[in-house]
Amino acid sequence: MRPNLTLSICILFLFSCTRTNQPTPQPDSNPGPTPDPQVPVAHVLPLLDSFKVYTVDPKEITLNIGKMKYDMSGRLMDVYVTITDSSEDHSPLRPDTTDFTLIYNGSDSLPDAYINFEANTLTSHGFLTYNQQGRMSQDSGNNGQNSWLYKYDYNERQIIQSSNGTTDSIVFVNDNVLLWKEFMLIHSFTYSNYPNPFYQPALATHITPLMVFNVVDIFSKNLFSSSTDQFIGNDPYQVINYSWTTNTNGQVISGVGTDAKTETILQYYWFTYR
Repeated sequence: MRPNLTLSICILFLFSCTRTNQPTPQPDSNPGPTPDPQVPVAHVLPLLDSFKVYTVDPKEITLNIGKMKYDMSGRLMDVYVTITDSSEDHSPLRPDTTDFTLIYNGSDSLPDAYINFEANTLTSHGFLTYNQQGRMSQDSGNNGQNSWLYKYDYNERQIIQSSNGTTDSIVFVNDNVLLWKEFMLIHSFTYSNYPNPFYQPALATHITPLMVFNVVDIFSKNLFSSSTDQFIGNDPYQVINYSWTTNTNGQVISGVGTDAKTETILQYYWFTYR
């Protein structure tokens, strides 16, 4: 489900391709009914409206243009991203589209399902279950060819995702994602005092793993000042430092990501608000 975006921007938005190749798991034989917990819909205006990320790799240039969609009560409904690639000589490569839609039951404040559409791939349909604290405890679904079942456990500083005997995790501190691990990769971050445009207070503590592993980091209150990517047991292969620019309201409207070794600018960011 996840296109090949640069790993260093994964904490902002990263659509998962891992579930497509998972073997069909056996669902819990007695999961028990879990009602959708009622929490008030709350949001901070103005909400993020759109974003652009321009990434320069040695052999590929990528432009991601995203649109955030909300309903009248401010519930996040959809994250729509168009991705345009070109080679280093600016020859166009294939365009791509991803559309991650949250589905609510009536006026419920938490989604109970989602649809992940990507051009040229199978559309995935997922279903969510919550624990008594209103935090996502299970994500199950299928794409017409493969199915998945992910379960989630929580402790004071960590969310653990388990499926088919494997585990991934998200570690957080001071209301920010400190690192997240999936398969053989670790992505870690340090943070600035600037507000994260993607932060969604009404959803942050409830569906954190769904969004961080698949779409955008709605949990962290701040934007990162550096990101580090490495394979487990190895030294980092990429470290990027970030600087951000705000408007008169203190909202981040642009930024750049610079390679820590070469000081070459690798990423450009732009944000607009409703």
